[in-house]
Amino acid sequence: MDSSDKNDPYFRSDPGECYQRTSVFQFDLRKDFLAWKPWRTNDGRILPNSNSSFDMINNPFELGELILLTTYFNPAIVGKPFGGFGMRAPINPAIAVDSQTFIEFDFYYPKSAGGKYMRFEIWSTSTGGEGTQINTGHPGTNRASIYIRTTDLDGVFSFNLDFRCGYYNNETWFKKSVRAAVPVSTGTWNFLNIDLHTEDNAKIDNDLLMIGNIKITRAAPDGIFIPDVINTKSFSQVEPVRKKFNKENDSFLIGTIGTGKVNPDSLRGCHYEIFVGENNLKPECHVNPPLWLKNKFPNFIFKENKEESEWLLPTDDYLSIINSGRPGEYKIHGHTLAFGNQSPQWMRQIIPENITSMEWNKNGFFYSSGLNAAGPFLKVEKETARRIYFDHIVYLMRHFMSTDTRYDSSTDRGIIPFHSYDVANVQIHESRHSEIIQNDPAEWKSTLKNISWLMAMTDDNFDDIQQHYIYLLFKYAHIAVPNAQMAEKYKAGFHNPNIVPEYMKLDGHDNNGSIDAYITEKPPVLILNDYDFTVYSKAKTAYNMIKELNTAWKNDPLYDGRNLIECMGNQGHEMVSPALASQSQQSMALFASLIDENLLDWICYSEMDMKQSDYAPGGAACAPEVLNQKQADAIGYQYALLFKVFEKYKKYIDHITFWGQSGATWLRSYVLFDHEEMASQAYYGIMDPDRFIKGHSYLDSYFAGEYDKVRSE
Repeated sequence: MDSSDKNDPYFRSDPGECYQRTSVFQFDLRKDFLAWKPWRTNDGRILPNSNSSFDMINNPFELGELILLTTYFNPAIVGKPFGGFGMRAPINPAIAVDSQTFIEFDFYYPKSAGGKYMRFEIWSTSTGGEGTQINTGHPGTNRASIYIRTTDLDGVFSFNLDFRCGYYNNETWFKKSVRAAVPVSTGTWNFLNIDLHTEDNAKIDNDLLMIGNIKITRAAPDGIFIPDVINTKSFSQVEPVRKKFNKENDSFLIGTIGTGKVNPDSLRGCHYEIFVGENNLKPECHVNPPLWLKNKFPNFIFKENKEESEWLLPTDDYLSIINSGRPGEYKIHGHTLAFGNQSPQWMRQIIPENITSMEWNKNGFFYSSGLNAAGPFLKVEKETARRIYFDHIVYLMRHFMSTDTRYDSSTDRGIIPFHSYDVANVQIHESRHSEIIQNDPAEWKSTLKNISWLMAMTDDNFDDIQQHYIYLLFKYAHIAVPNAQMAEKYKAGFHNPNIVPEYMKLDGHDNNGSIDAYITEKPPVLILNDYDFTVYSKAKTAYNMIKELNTAWKNDPLYDGRNLIECMGNQGHEMVSPALASQSQQSMALFASLIDENLLDWICYSEMDMKQSDYAPGGAACAPEVLNQKQADAIGYQYALLFKVFEKYKKYIDHITFWGQSGATWLRSYVLFDHEEMASQAYYGIMDPDRFIKGHSYLDSYFAGEYDKVRSE
């Protein structure tokens, strides 16, 4: 293929090899091992027990030496939910660093490490004193976290053979080569610090890990320069994304972040149809506890917000969207009703009444009171916990989707319709699923984070699926904005406490059993939102959860003809990588099978953006940095592959939301338009995936076989 237009975004031949990475400091374990010393961790924790140690051994799997980490941690003895220890070694001579300085090492782990360790943290100390940060600012500015996913699984629940390295200490071991960019722009490193952090409440008794081949790398100065990409058309000069992707075209809605008035001539108004606020509907908008809860526990000290009101709701931000453009032209997605992070301080004080252990209990269900803990803690019976969240969900949804003054609404203001809501956000634990699903392919309850103030709704009643807190959260959302069938069943069962329990009747959310005033012909789509579904074990966990909960809902006395969970949301914070598209397709097919069984209605990608890693063609970049031609093409090619998957499964997809309008997302990832609101290669990749991929065939070897795997039959 050739092109006479050198500015054609759909064609480029290989611009050449870019700057290569080179080692600027290699730690010689045989020569300098004694220079490694125990050191405080970056967050101030110290060695939890003298049994935790490190030593040098000959590599049992290949030539060379490794640092053997012998770890011990018991939260019951130490009194802290997280364990860890730190170590450091001098860098001699010291190294001046830049934004392209990386730490690399090989990590070796046994199968038994699954679920025990959270991350390595890499940071630096200087000669200015113990723990002196190179960067000024809050502690931890100069650091990088390498999260430990110790049980990578393939699609048949077996360990990935690519990671296996041998047998040691009566176990099969695995190896990963990891790389982390420590986010500093200037400075000098005198020491390298490596911290190891355990998972929440994990008991670890003389367990083993190994690390080796530790080095510092950066771009070689004599590499070949690749020109920066030049984006030539502004957002107003290219076809609107929402003109191609919309329901009228039998496709999906396309959206982005942002609230407030929508200018049709702006990038947001021109290209997107559905909008979401990043933070202003998260549970922390319920700033203070309800009065009834304070009256119930008059001697308890709640941590409250400074605001005098109970709620702090961004009503005008969403009303302005609805009042923009033509009637119904712009839509709203709500994010989120239940979340572990960004929940108010008073809510985080709540713990279950009967679960006393902060570890895995005898039934295998994990209870974590450590996430965002805000003690003193208040033990509450499950009916109180359920009343709290029933009130939270009903009030929040009806504030917008009714005109009832009970919810600080009015007929003058009118209804603010929401297209969809994330009911529960990131409830699956980051890594436990991998080990658990391998042992029980149908399990899901013990893979959850089981956040204390949510788990209090279930407490120790694990056997009745209709009492599980995820089930209850979605049930409350069905009641909050009901269809006619729900309203009829609610009224009929109002005097039966097994159908409408007493806690639902205490705060005036009905009119003598009637919720007819809140009926809508088109209730919002109710979404379970999570991330990392390129990992099959996590996708299978979500699949198991949805299948069991939606099946149980059909036998509920309040079943309203809808699925309990209507949509599976994938956060889609992705990174350019060779198999991303086919891995995404695998999870898409899994959730689509539930839709085919009428046990789910939709799939959505709720937070799309793309990182450019050091391993990807052209090397690493962080938005809004200008990309070189190869980096830009790699991101465009990756988006093109993903949208080939989306096109194949479009009848199953409700919406795709980009987590940024232009420039950089909060993760410094790339979206469709650059920092000057010019259409990027990512834009062209999604608008005509086939043309883009065929016109950038020089990248085929990196994405080997992906195009054939994802294109429609």
